[in-house]
Amino acid sequence: MNILSQRCRTLNYAVTTPSSAAMPLEPDIPGVTHEFGECLLLLIGVECGDSTFARAAAKAIRRIARKTDTTWIVINGFSHLTRPGHECDTTTARTVLARIAEHLRDHDFAVHMMPFGWNKTWRMEVRDGEWEQRMTRFPPIHADRNDRARLEGVRAERSSSEPRALTSP
Repeated sequence: MNILSQRCRTLNYAVTTPSSAAMPLEPDIPGVTHEFGECLLLLIGVECGDSTFARAAAKAIRRIARKTDTTWIVINGFSHLTRPGHECDTTTARTVLARIAEHLRDHDFAVHMMPFGWNKTWRMEVRDGEWEQRMTRFPPIHADRNDRARLEGVRAERSSSEPRALTSP
């Protein structure tokens, strides 16, 4: 999972057209502009095996939100821009994103989920600074070799042609 977080003074977006993975929306939603001030925009790329990182991802996001004193957390999630061979299905990606949002709400953060699988027009004013723009990865780059090997093994199993259930270590 890769999370690009950007602290925005302003963020405006509107849903435009559906992709092949688009979630169903009411017909009056496309074209409506959503506006946020002083928000943390998260672009979250979900890969197979990332469901084990939902709680840790939410914890990292909470830390960034506190450091930047944000009022809203806006999540735009996807699985189509991940590493080749590590994409996960739409249902899995949406489930992981929903778990992250739930963990954030459990800690009293206001969360807005952008509609999954829809193209959008954007306009934002992004702040600069150490905590204002960050890339967070799961598993963390500094994870030890055993952790990384185990996680890569889980991902390899999930991307094989035969579906298999994930097992706990």
